[in-house]
Amino acid sequence: MFALRDSAAIPFEEALKYANQASAKTGVRPAFVLAILTQESALGKNVGSCYLTDQTTGAGVGANTGTVIAKVMKPDRDVGPFVDLLGRLGRQVYKTLVSCPQAIGWGGAMGPAQFIPSTWAIFAGRIANAVGVTVADPWAPLDAFMASSMYLGDLGASAGGYTAEHNAACKYYSGKACAASSWAGTYGDQVLAKAKIIQDNIDFLQGA
Repeated sequence: MFALRDSAAIPFEEALKYANQASAKTGVRPAFVLAILTQESALGKNVGSCYLTDQTTGAGVGANTGTVIAKVMKPDRDVGPFVDLLGRLGRQVYKTLVSCPQAIGWGGAMGPAQFIPSTWAIFAGRIANAVGVTVADPWAPLDAFMASSMYLGDLGASAGGYTAEHNAACKYYSGKACAASSWAGTYGDQVLAKAKIIQDNIDFLQGA
């Protein structure tokens, strides 16, 4: 099971169920949420391959190689919320996978939705209330779908339509509207292309 292995894709039928539950709370189109989580983590298959090892510097190691990697988690922004969250969830700080840093910036993103710990902390109460738990868990599939859907709704995706969803996707990735950054725009293009394929599949399954 995904919750036990931390690195198994959520089956599409199950993922669609979570997306529908999230959509009922946020008004964000299920196919669009599915596209975001497909883009971010292949529906939970790729939730990161780094471990934090140094809370002071934010350094860590590659989970598969043991290679020391700088900037696994930004210490003054994310380490505190990460340690607090894992304490609440009963997880081990130094044995929980997070994203490795890319060429620019820091790593540390968590779970299928790839939220950094400080952003997760902002949404944690809303997510917990929506799914009926005491502590929202970024590695729990429903919590991850709800988090993405809430964030995308706040970014304007609940308005529906190509432009609203495109800009919400770009902001989810970069914090900027698509027109402000070519690489954010590319991300938005990729998400909307996935959303079309996913919507076609949903329509087929539902006999639309």
